[in-house]
Amino acid sequence: MSSTKLLLENKNGVLLYKKDFSQESNWRSDDCYKFIYSLKGNIDYQTNRSQLTLNSQQFILFNPLAEHKQLAIDDKKFLIELNPSFLSEVSQNLYPVHHDIQFALNIQKNSQLSNWVRFVLDFAQLEKDDTRSLEIFLEHSFTQLALLLLKSTVGTHTQDINLNTYKTLDPQIYKTILALKEDYQHSWTLDEMAKVASLSKFQFAHYFKDTLGISPYSWLQTYRVVRSQEMLIKTNNTVLKIAMDCGFSSVTVYNQLFKRLYGITPGAFREMINK
Repeated sequence: MSSTKLLLENKNGVLLYKKDFSQESNWRSDDCYKFIYSLKGNIDYQTNRSQLTLNSQQFILFNPLAEHKQLAIDDKKFLIELNPSFLSEVSQNLYPVHHDIQFALNIQKNSQLSNWVRFVLDFAQLEKDDTRSLEIFLEHSFTQLALLLLKSTVGTHTQDINLNTYKTLDPQIYKTILALKEDYQHSWTLDEMAKVASLSKFQFAHYFKDTLGISPYSWLQTYRVVRSQEMLIKTNNTVLKIAMDCGFSSVTVYNQLFKRLYGITPGAFREMINK
């Protein structure tokens, strides 16, 4: 059984609501940004850098021409393809970025984006008989998504990870993240993180991953990469010094993580920005 519903297609992108139990095992690389959100169940993807499993309410972003294939899907997914020139236009209104943004290849979870997905699908269901109303609404949805992605996800444009929504939604997680951000060079242990959250380390590890989609240590390593990006852009420090200043255990670990997230090394990123 397989079904796909096209909600909208225009010059800015494509919105799809998909329920597909068949395997899509062919490699593909599309000339657009792809936002893939798991509505229910797991989705397994493979890229040339890693294998990823999305759980319910988690999402992933594929950059233009990124090779990937879907291995399996349990239930439903929401897929939006964004035109690179459209995303570039939106980003230039927000940031002084003069290169094509690359989003980090990692599983993410964000309450604002989850609320937005639910809102769009609910509206599409309620207004399915009013074609013009739905079309106008969905046209504006592309801009809303582009803004949310640029403000809430990790990419080559990012100087910080904005998690202000958790300040009121989940003060316990927010307090811990704030501590990690304020002392990100520190070699944090799980016990130390859990102590800030006033939880046992097992409770904390499960709770953190359930809330943000990744483990506490993976989040910290990703944040270190984010902090390193500004140093690569604005200083002449060596990659080794930047890795050490950001709390990585070695320059090898830093290079490997940077390349896994972006497909390029820190040195290549610096070169790209300088051009």
